[in-house]
Amino acid sequence: MAKEIKKKATPPKKSAKQDDKDWLSKLEDYISQHERVFLFVILALTLLLSFLMFDVKMSEGNDDSDYIEGAFKFSKDAGSYYNTKAPLYPMLLSIPVSIWGINVPLLKSFSVLFNLLQIVVLYLAFRKTIPFTILFGVLIFTATNSYFQYYASQTYTEAFFCMLQATFFLFIVRTINTVYKGFDRNYFLAGTILFLLTLTKNISIGAILAVLLFFIVIKEYKKLLFILGSFAVLRVPFEILKSSIWGSENQFSNQYQILIQKDAYDASKGTDDFFGFLGRLADNTSIYIGKRYYQILGLVSEDKTTFNNGLVFIFIVLMIVALIAVLKQKNRILLFTLFYVVIMMGMTFFVLQTNWDQPRMILVYVPLTLLIIFYGLYHIFGKQRAARNIIFPLFFILFTFGGLFKTMGKAGNNVHVLEKNIAGDIYYGYTEDWSNFLKLSRYCADSLPPNSLVASRKAPMSFIYGRGKEFYPIYTVISSDPDSSLAILKKEKVTHVLIASLRRNPKKNDGFVINTLHRIFMPIAQKYPQKLVLIKQIGNSEPAYLYEIKY
Repeated sequence: MAKEIKKKATPPKKSAKQDDKDWLSKLEDYISQHERVFLFVILALTLLLSFLMFDVKMSEGNDDSDYIEGAFKFSKDAGSYYNTKAPLYPMLLSIPVSIWGINVPLLKSFSVLFNLLQIVVLYLAFRKTIPFTILFGVLIFTATNSYFQYYASQTYTEAFFCMLQATFFLFIVRTINTVYKGFDRNYFLAGTILFLLTLTKNISIGAILAVLLFFIVIKEYKKLLFILGSFAVLRVPFEILKSSIWGSENQFSNQYQILIQKDAYDASKGTDDFFGFLGRLADNTSIYIGKRYYQILGLVSEDKTTFNNGLVFIFIVLMIVALIAVLKQKNRILLFTLFYVVIMMGMTFFVLQTNWDQPRMILVYVPLTLLIIFYGLYHIFGKQRAARNIIFPLFFILFTFGGLFKTMGKAGNNVHVLEKNIAGDIYYGYTEDWSNFLKLSRYCADSLPPNSLVASRKAPMSFIYGRGKEFYPIYTVISSDPDSSLAILKKEKVTHVLIASLRRNPKKNDGFVINTLHRIFMPIAQKYPQKLVLIKQIGNSEPAYLYEIKY
């Protein structure tokens, strides 16, 4: 018998396919094997930054205070109050308000929770749709970006809307991936979230249009019928119930008149025609894409006031490249995402007043646009590995680490303010004009008779710092005629007016102030000086004045 030769064991050879992988592909494999670990690390980082960036003060934007005031009124008498601006959000906040009262830090903590949930649900929605290197890159950007962290500690609707929007995509993705076999619960859930979206932001009617067009394009009419049918099954009874409880109040009618005006704060300038709205579309595209979008990405200074149409061109080119990649890859989920962001952003730019110019108007769409753009670049450079391995790390460093450093810088500045606020100085961190205004609002609550009604340019903020005292809001010039103004104020039972020196340019005391109330009460003071009696002044520089109105 031949002597058996024992061979030395050798490790299995790697396949040519494995050896051929570049480092980005290897990173993709590594993340796919540890995706939950990566997700938990991102969530932990988000939570840490949210704590460092937490702001217990109300923002100067006023809308966040308005939502809390709406929640308070709804909690006291749901049958007599309906917030037309964003009905769902104040209704939701009314639950903790009814239990714990107006606890601002607690209410802001819900935004932190919504921000965390947005990241989790975005991950669940897109994890099987796009490469992990893209998905986690966008999630890290969202988690560390200072703009997202800012709204994570405010009571604006942005954090809540982002969470709902991500949930909407989760169920739309499941709907698209489902082989039609009759009615499926995911169709109903997609319609339900669509219903909730439209109650959170008026512009979300664009999401209905995106669903309609997309499912028509892919010729899945029965799915479309079930989604929109589910939406209607919820929306129609809600409208009937709303009419029976709150009457003719409508969430769109409240803002409609302001939106069609040429000037949101001066109705005398008339209303815009169709070409005026086309002008808004062009101007807002330049403002929000040519400035705000790149500020959020950290590529343009936050202090920049001008826009760059070259940046708009770059964005459009990248979106077109992404569309080509999406069509080539037959990625229907990202095709719907494209439909959604283009329609929602287009409608936003078409209707918004150009002088509003707030980053939150486009912030909610940034993660979705980044998913689209990076997916396009990933596949366009798929065969040019050298280019792909340079471009993606470069963008990752610019967006993520650049954004993280900015956020950490802001967090460092915020910690000192937070310490002062928690220690009891609730005005610390405000500029002097706002500090004087808010202190006088508190004075009104502490020193005026309970039945007094004070006119305020920022009534919801006066309400918060006036510990729940109701103020009369004046946002536009009610009349330039003193007798007409007095007649309106007397009819509304206004007893006092709080006139502040709120800066027109928040970052600079240049002498120019928000003069809405000045333009109403100056003619009254000139014609009837005895009708305005100074009760209290707070501050010498940028002072706030409280006058009693003697009819």
